[in-house]
Amino acid sequence: MWTRKEVKAKGKASFKANFWKCVATALILGLIGGGMSSFSSSGSSFTSMQNLSNRTVETSESDSGSIRVDADQSNGLVITYDEGDGEKTVRVDENELIKDAQNGEVGSVDKKEVQQMTAALVGIIMIVVAVVVLVAMVIGFVFDAFIINPIELGCRRFFRRNLDEPAGLSNLMFAFDSNYKNIVKTMFFRDLYITLWTMLFIIPGIVKSYEYKMIPYILSENPAMNKEEAFAESKRLMKGNKWKAFVLDLSFILWDCLSLMTCGLAGVFYVNPYKQSTDAALYEAIKYGTAAPVAAENN
Repeated sequence: MWTRKEVKAKGKASFKANFWKCVATALILGLIGGGMSSFSSSGSSFTSMQNLSNRTVETSESDSGSIRVDADQSNGLVITYDEGDGEKTVRVDENELIKDAQNGEVGSVDKKEVQQMTAALVGIIMIVVAVVVLVAMVIGFVFDAFIINPIELGCRRFFRRNLDEPAGLSNLMFAFDSNYKNIVKTMFFRDLYITLWTMLFIIPGIVKSYEYKMIPYILSENPAMNKEEAFAESKRLMKGNKWKAFVLDLSFILWDCLSLMTCGLAGVFYVNPYKQSTDAALYEAIKYGTAAPVAAENN
């Protein structure tokens, strides 16, 4: 039976024995584990629209329940409407609309028609945003499956082997040369199942993430193991250990606070490699027993 003290002690010792390579590997693992989605371009577009609206508001008179449209070359197209709670005026600097209205001409538009057009425009924008988000998610999932997950497995292999002897960074590319398709498939379904469980219920998603915690380590030792066997083995290893593993993670909370207070420097150079080495030591402790020797492999 393993204890937190033994697992953390072995993780810390192996990390310190190969300090800089552990720091580099933990940094890579941390970078690939972060989210990559960014919608800054979309945000800037919405900001531009908002700025346009802010620039074009002015006061004028109108009939209640109707909209008056004024156009001239200097001010552009000016729309004034009253919804019963005060007049609102919007100036639209669209060249095409200005061309359709002669200087000084005034037209009337039904307010319901404008509201319907606005609702339709909002609906179109929402659909476009949804499609963009969906495409980004699909691309992210594919990138994770074929690039990120194999690198993650290589990082786990590095820390696992570093427990017994100083490991080389060549371990990071292990998955690309060893049953790559099987690794991609198994790791993809690990992510998929955890995501689906998390979408349904948060707590079961956390439980499943601990149940599948050992899959990368299992595949790093036996990359030919199929998906069903890898999931079954991880489930077997974590049976009765999920809560203890969760408490082990919580025991690093003060280290995480130190990392925050140092703007991440403590995390990069100490906390993260310490945690990753401890996770590898946890796998060894559960599968082999803390004191049990593990057969050495060539780097």
